[in-house]
Amino acid sequence: MFLLSHRVQRTIITNSFNTLTRIFKPQELQISFINFRQLTTIKKKKDQDSSQKDSDKKYKPPALGVNPAYDEALKYIYEDKAQKYEEIRLIDIMIEKLMKNRRNEQFDQELNELKKKKYNLQVLAEINDPEVRWNFKNGKIDMSIPVYRHLREKYWRKEPLHKLMQRITQMYVVPDVFPTLLPMIDLEFKFKNDIIEPGVFLFPAQTRKEPIVILNNFHEETLLYTLIMVDPDMPDALNKTYQTEWHWLITNIPLNVTKSDISGGEVILPYIPPHPPKGTKYHRYTLAILEQPNNQKIIIPENMGRVKDVREFMSEYNLTLRGVSFFREVWDEEVSKIYANILGIHEPKYGRHPKVDKYLDETGSKQQKYTNL
Repeated sequence: MFLLSHRVQRTIITNSFNTLTRIFKPQELQISFINFRQLTTIKKKKDQDSSQKDSDKKYKPPALGVNPAYDEALKYIYEDKAQKYEEIRLIDIMIEKLMKNRRNEQFDQELNELKKKKYNLQVLAEINDPEVRWNFKNGKIDMSIPVYRHLREKYWRKEPLHKLMQRITQMYVVPDVFPTLLPMIDLEFKFKNDIIEPGVFLFPAQTRKEPIVILNNFHEETLLYTLIMVDPDMPDALNKTYQTEWHWLITNIPLNVTKSDISGGEVILPYIPPHPPKGTKYHRYTLAILEQPNNQKIIIPENMGRVKDVREFMSEYNLTLRGVSFFREVWDEEVSKIYANILGIHEPKYGRHPKVDKYLDETGSKQQKYTNL
């Protein structure tokens, strides 16, 4: 459903009220306006009830004996599923035997191959099941089940990832912030209720509080990650260039297929809201998730500054980029409040240097173009 701001909602109600005053007599106006408010309230309640019903929906399989073709297809699907699960049972026996003989030099390689084969069979056994397809389409996804993990990753690589790569390339997040990117994690974030698309413009008032970060990853084992949020477009007036300002840094975040939030991490740099200075162009606020080496915790000094090169940081701690997203902002009056009330520093303002008029003298008066000798 399309969401309207409070200002727009008030405008609609006011315009509707003015329309009512032109149609109805004064004594009828109060009743008509009450009816109008009741209608809008009823519609809002219906929308809420509809969304609630959608979340409560359950799969109802078509009745058997109605469509012979459907019955035959379903029979084939379940026969194939039974065959796949028999193969999985045999692989489990092989894994159990292998685990008893850990001295084998090729133990790790053989174990990984068996696990990969088992995963593929688990996906193939369930992927054609009508109930599985219905659940995925309606958002009833259990990431601990291989088939849902496979379908979620397939969807991400087909649509959202394509859009992300297009935008980070067009807006030069790569290579300005990161040299390259081969995403393995679907990094999503929202400031209220809606997931923010990569590269969209937001208002500073929307981003005063830290976002909710959702990290859709596709590995069963628990690995440790670092989350950063940086602004690569902060002016460096002294050197007449740009510098990277850090807005957020959390390390040692444990993630797996069933844990996709950033809880459990260590906050090194608390979140500060975006504050693009007046006179600058749009700023690209970039969130990234970095995998830590060998699944080991990293220790970062608590007095780390908020101006640091991202590539230098990644090299120092041997971090690998796994996912990224970003949004853009420009200055508005809310930024002045952020500088005054949250940052507590003087608000900088930038602009172009005034042009030098070579025909002005020291007093600011026009010099004569020609001089009689």
